[in-house]
Amino acid sequence: MTLTPEEIFMELKKNTINKSTAYDLLTSLIENSKSENVRVESIRSLEKIGLYHDKLYILLENLLISDASNKIRMAAAEFIKNRFLEKAIRPFKWAIKHENDYECLITIIQKLEEINNNESKLILVNEIKRITKIKYLNKEKRIENKKYKKIIKKLSKSEKFNSLTHKKLSEILINYLTIANLTKQYPNVFFEINPQNGLIKELDLSDYLEYEVKGIPFGWKNNIESISEIEGLKHLRHLNKIDLSNNKIKNVKELVNFENLTYLILTNNKISELKNLEYIKKIPNLEYLDLRYNDIVKNVNLNEFDKKIRVLLKDDLILK
Repeated sequence: MTLTPEEIFMELKKNTINKSTAYDLLTSLIENSKSENVRVESIRSLEKIGLYHDKLYILLENLLISDASNKIRMAAAEFIKNRFLEKAIRPFKWAIKHENDYECLITIIQKLEEINNNESKLILVNEIKRITKIKYLNKEKRIENKKYKKIIKKLSKSEKFNSLTHKKLSEILINYLTIANLTKQYPNVFFEINPQNGLIKELDLSDYLEYEVKGIPFGWKNNIESISEIEGLKHLRHLNKIDLSNNKIKNVKELVNFENLTYLILTNNKISELKNLEYIKKIPNLEYLDLRYNDIVKNVNLNEFDKKIRVLLKDDLILK
């Protein structure tokens, strides 16, 4: 009977097997198991047993570079950064140029940020500059990259660019990749970039009927039902305006942590439960709120809103 990664680790703790045997069993699972979860857990268990030799590094490097599973590639990147820091730059430099999976790219960029040395900074800087050479934000849909090219080109020539921290550099890259990824998920994606820092300041994922007569196929809509399905939205933490109109959203809890959000447009969604009002109140810097055509407005008392917020509940009713 094949042992699970957890069972292998427990046998090691009981001294039933030694580290070398545990290593062989776990690497066998990584190479032969058909279960992605088992393979990921095997990688994590390998890190716990404490055998950090060249043979293991080669295995992890091969997984990062060539494994078909994005979860395996991410687990390998995490392990390499944690235990083979002195060797991490080379595979990360290769991966950031060749990886196509959004989540894997985010993981690699975050690991380069954590490495926090001159080599990792140079990789991040070069990747940002490479944005100016990319013609299409989404080549398949022929969405051009003009906005980013213009702003990044100007930002990269400024004096402050060279003094940007690893964190700021990684944020620029992650913002760019997130927008590019959103254009793959939704037909309607509009955005504005802050020219001062290269970060997304406005995001529009709304649906409007007029787009159907401007070349977008009939019925081809965003149809967002949950904010959690907007992959990568949490990385756009500098947003000050978001428009999610004409979708199917029921809950806005995940917007609470957007500290810079000042404009929130939720017109014509499926928001009905009053608990959403409490979530909205927790958005610290909100100045404008549009809740028209949501069932929740039938039970909302205008006095519940902070006076600093301009609230639109009906077409003819605005609270200032």
